Amino acid sequence: MIFSGNAVATEGGGNSYTLGVETNYSGLMFGDGFHVLLYYSHYEASHNMDNAGNDNAKFAYFKSQSNSVAARLTYVWPGVKWFGASVETRTALPLVSLDVDLGIARPSPLGPLDKGGSITGIGDLQFAPILLGWHSGSLHQTAGIEGFIPIGDYNVNNNVNIGRHYYQIAPMYAVTWLSNDVQLSAKFRYAFNGKNSSTNYRSGNEFTLEYSGGYQFTQNLSLGLNGYIYRQTTDDKANGVIVNGDGNRGSVNAIGPYMTYNFTPELKVIAKLQSEFDARNRSRGTRLWIQSKIPF
Repeated sequence: MIFSGNAVATEGGGNSYTLGVETNYSGLMFGDGFHVLLYYSHYEASHNMDNAGNDNAKFAYFKSQSNSVAARLTYVWPGVKWFGASVETRTALPLVSLDVDLGIARPSPLGPLDKGGSITGIGDLQFAPILLGWHSGSLHQTAGIEGFIPIGDYNVNNNVNIGRHYYQIAPMYAVTWLSNDVQLSAKFRYAFNGKNSSTNYRSGNEFTLEYSGGYQFTQNLSLGLNGYIYRQTTDDKANGVIVNGDGNRGSVNAIGPYMTYNFTPELKVIAKLQSEFDARNRSRGTRLWIQSKIPF
C-alpha cells in the first residue's frame, strides 16, 4: 500500500510484499492437494522517519491506517517430486482499505500541502509458480521464486494508491524446526523491483528476514515471539538519477508476541502483533495479523 511522493524509501515508502506475513511455519509445506488460507492485517502508523531515524521534517503531519483481507490459494502437486522435494504452486490477492493523512510542510505563511487520501480496492497479485519443499524429521525447508504482477488499483494522478504499478521477482528460502513442542521458523527473501513506467521511478532492491519462535503449552495453545528485519539494499532512482542524493534506502525492525490456537484439528488460527522500531526512510507503526487455514 503506497502514497505518492519521493520523501520516503521505495516509491511512496511502501512494499509489494507485506512485511511480517510469513513469520510462522514458513518452511512447512502442506500435503498434496488444494489448500486455502485467509489473512487479515491491520496496520497503523503516526510517525514517518527520515534517513537519520527522526520524524521526517518534510511532513507537517502524518498518519496512515490500512486494513486488508487476502486469500492465498495453494496447490501441492500429488505424486510430483523434484530433487527429492514436493512441488507447490501458490497465488494470493488482497482487498485493501487505505487511509493516509499527509501534509507536506511549506514555508510560512503557506500552510501544509495536503497529499493524503483514502482508497479501497484490489492489490497486486502475488504468484509463485514453483516452490520446492523438503521434509526430514523435525526439519522442514521451502525454496523457490515468488513475485508480484501489477494488477492492483493504480492511478498516477492519485495521492494514494494500492497497486505499485511495477513487477517484482524475489528468490526465497524458508526453514522451520518442529521438535518437542518447540517451533522455530525463518524466511529469507530478496526482492528485485522493476520500474514504474508511469513515473520512471525504480525502487531499490529489498531484503527481508521474517522469524518466529514459540512453545506449545497445551494441545491447543502455543505462544511465542515473531517479527521481521527489513533492509533496502540499493538506491531508489528517478529518471536514472539517485533520489535525494542518498537513495532513500529504507530499513525497519519489528518484534511482538504471537498466539496459535487449534479450535479443531482442521482449524488453526494464528494471531500476531508486530511493533516496529529503528525505522529509516519509512513509517514506524504497529501491525496486527489474524491468519487461518480454511478446512474443506
